[in-house]
Amino acid sequence: MAGFFDFKVTRKLIFIFAALSILLVGISIASLLYLNHTINRMSDSLYEDVFENAELILSADRDLYQAAIALHSSMSSTLTEAERDQFIQEYKDNNQQAEERVSLASSDIKSINNPYSGIKQANRILTELENKLYAFETSLDLWKSTGNTLIAERMQIGWDPASYQAVNLNMQLNEVRTHLDQSEDLIDTYALQVTDGFQDKKSALFALYSLVFFILLLVIIYLGRKIIWLKNEMLEEQTLYQLIGETMSDFIILTDPNGLILYSSPSHSSILGYVPKKGAPLSNYIREPEIAWAKLKSVVQGTPRISELRMRGAEGQWVWLETKVSPVRGSNNFPAQFMLVSREITQRKQYEERLHKLAFYDHLTAIPNRAHFKMYMENLINQPEERRKNIALALLDCDRFKQLNDTLGHLAGDEFLQLLSRELLQTVKGVGQAFRIGGDEFAVVLHRFTSPEMLDEMLKRLLKLFNKSWSIDNGSSFHTSASIGVALFPEHGSSINELLRAADLAMYLSKDHGGNEANLYYELLDVGLTNQTIGKP
Repeated sequence: MAGFFDFKVTRKLIFIFAALSILLVGISIASLLYLNHTINRMSDSLYEDVFENAELILSADRDLYQAAIALHSSMSSTLTEAERDQFIQEYKDNNQQAEERVSLASSDIKSINNPYSGIKQANRILTELENKLYAFETSLDLWKSTGNTLIAERMQIGWDPASYQAVNLNMQLNEVRTHLDQSEDLIDTYALQVTDGFQDKKSALFALYSLVFFILLLVIIYLGRKIIWLKNEMLEEQTLYQLIGETMSDFIILTDPNGLILYSSPSHSSILGYVPKKGAPLSNYIREPEIAWAKLKSVVQGTPRISELRMRGAEGQWVWLETKVSPVRGSNNFPAQFMLVSREITQRKQYEERLHKLAFYDHLTAIPNRAHFKMYMENLINQPEERRKNIALALLDCDRFKQLNDTLGHLAGDEFLQLLSRELLQTVKGVGQAFRIGGDEFAVVLHRFTSPEMLDEMLKRLLKLFNKSWSIDNGSSFHTSASIGVALFPEHGSSINELLRAADLAMYLSKDHGGNEANLYYELLDVGLTNQTIGKP
């Protein structure tokens, strides 16, 4: 009990240890997520509030410079009319593009929801930036007005090039560009303020995280030392359990409710050549795993039970095991695990299989015998009416078989019966089953036909099989045929004996006609009247 108590205490400590570790990881992840979120907001803010708008302002400054060059070029007296018009259009296009860029930047800045509302300097800079952009728009209108006036004069006939003075125009342009330069400086200052504020918040967060981490680390170290102490105390007991598992002769497997292996004893290697792998499904090792595992799980609500199953060996062979399956109860009376305790019964199963073959298979031809025939027929006859099929029992007797034994000997007769049995099984495969019921007499149960024509075709195939020459006894030739009598269930009998009697009468009628013939039983046969022949080759 003391060991069990220690085990429970250890489990509680491990649970606490795991909970604190999860808490630490959770705090770490939350902190990292928060930092990542802050960094993302900072990145988005710098891009949307700073870099994107700064790029717009720089582009507007370049547009104004290009507009000024185009305006000065259009005032040249050596230009053709087409060249002059082209420069004037460039002047207008660049002015319009610069105005649109600054307007977009101004709209973006006005719509900023400052994520760092605690930084007062950032708010002041945004306000000043809006004012500078407004002043830019005013000076830009003056610059455009002056430029448009010069262009109008240039378009008049008789314009004097000496009247163009660029000084006043350049002064206005410098004033416009000065507002843009100041706006750029304000954006850079805003970015610096936001970055500094972010660094302060990040430092405070890291300080808090480090403190919590240090405290949790101390607790984890304490619990770790406690667990190590208890583990060392239990090591000797665990070693003893392991020794028992390695030296025991039984084979033990422990699985979870889903059939995944939790433990398998080393003793499996003595019969399988390996130890089933921990974590692998038990169905990987059991033949017909879906059926076998469903059968094993049937003990969930029941008591331990014994099952016979086969496990695959390392060389692909199947090993029979007699296995006691017991549920290991968990909470609420539901099994938390399954324990399989097995012992090998391969030799016993092989012996049972040999007994089965001796009882139900002919020792000479290896095909089903008379006992198997009776069991097979009973199973078909006793089927529920809704599942019952058409059944035809055909008795086959080999014509001139006695002549074969008398001329070539009984060994040749045995060889012939073996050859005939193999071909007979192949001929009826898929439509019924063949049996040797004595000497040269065979029975064929046909139960997979849907019409008299189909039955007739099956009988013709059987006659054709017999009616040929056989090479036996090192090249000796023997020609045979068959006399076949057929009885139908339930028309000619409701029991096996009745059907055998009817088929036997029909078979003797075939013999009376000289053999190589199949006849269907007819009630008038009992009084010696004419029967009905249903098939000849």
